[in-house]
This record gives sequence, C-alpha cells and structure tokens, in this order.
Amino acid sequence: MATKIFWLTIFIAPLYLWHMTSDIYRYFLYGAPAGQIWYVLSKLLDLYGALLLWYQVLSSLLRTTVYANALPRWTCLHHRILGSLILLIITGHITFFVTDVSLRRELFVWQLLLPDVRDFYHTAITVGLFGFLIAIVAVIAAVLRKYLAACWKTIHRSMLVVVALGLVHGFLIGTETRYGFYEIFYCALMVSLFIALILRWRQSQECA
Repeated sequence: MATKIFWLTIFIAPLYLWHMTSDIYRYFLYGAPAGQIWYVLSKLLDLYGALLLWYQVLSSLLRTTVYANALPRWTCLHHRILGSLILLIITGHITFFVTDVSLRRELFVWQLLLPDVRDFYHTAITVGLFGFLIAIVAVIAAVLRKYLAACWKTIHRSMLVVVALGLVHGFLIGTETRYGFYEIFYCALMVSLFIALILRWRQSQECA
C-alpha cells in the first residue's frame, strides 16, 4: 500500500505544481494573451514527458535487480506502450510550444526547430531538441530490431542520453524548477537515475 501511495504521489506532483503555477482556469474565464493557453499546456506535457522518461529508464535499469519489486509490475508490452506515449507527449509539447510562440509573433517560427546556441534560452531549447531527435532514432531502432539484430540494443540504450538531456532541458528552461520543491524533485530524479545506473553496473559486474 505504501509503495502505491509513493508512486501515486510522484505522478500527481507535476500536475499539482502545474496547476499552482499556470492559472489555467483564469485564462479560460477571463481570457489570455495570444498563445498563452498553448504555452501552459506545453508546460504540462513537458513535465510529464520528463517524468515518464525518467520512469521508463528507471524501470528498465532496475527490472533485473533486487529492487524491481519496488516498481509496479512491468512487461515488454508496458515498455512499448509507455515509450509510444512518451514520444506522443514530447511531440505534443514541441507542437504546443511552437504554436504558442507563432501566435505571439503572428508568424510560423520554424527556426525553433533548428539548433541554435546564440543565447541561454535558445541553447536550452536546442538541448531538448537534440534529446527528441535521439529519441526518434532509438525508437526506430527498436521498431526495426528484426533488421538491426546486431546493434539495435546499443542504439536503443541512447535513451539514457535522452532522459539526461530531457531533465537538463526542463531544469534550465522550466519556470516550475524555480520553485524550491520542484528543484528538489528534479534533483531527486537525476540522483535516482545515477544510483540505478550504478546498481545495474554492479550487477553486470557480478554476473560477468
């Protein structure tokens, strides 16, 4: 029971924080600047995209360790469904964000879909963009695993890079991370992944 409450709390936390910082109801009641609703919806998808990425990688790292029992039941089907959902959420996040900026500027800002490191803001966006592109490659490798038997697992493991870039992107650019609670939450996600990597590595060494 305690484990279920723990996981429920983790998955509700982003929604609660988003609700506390977005004023979404006020926008519907009293109106909002052009693109603002798309912006706050993009933030919600960003929060859950990062969280689900973290959970997907954590589950994959720990599923063969003694800590697997601390996670909800996990199968290959769950992994594939969640992976597809994550890709859909990230695509929605990017679409909503570009829609927001385009409505504000009254033109399609396709430049946001290109790498740009001229300043902190655009660099943070580029970090997320690279993460998304790597995720697409990793997913394609998994889909074509019958034809890439020799290397698909190695390519798919690049999802570790994706979750790292996703967390860094969210931490750098997300307004929610300016709140003390969410700073702790984000850092906890990063630290837990690092610990999971160590545990998985130690197990591989013991089995070698």
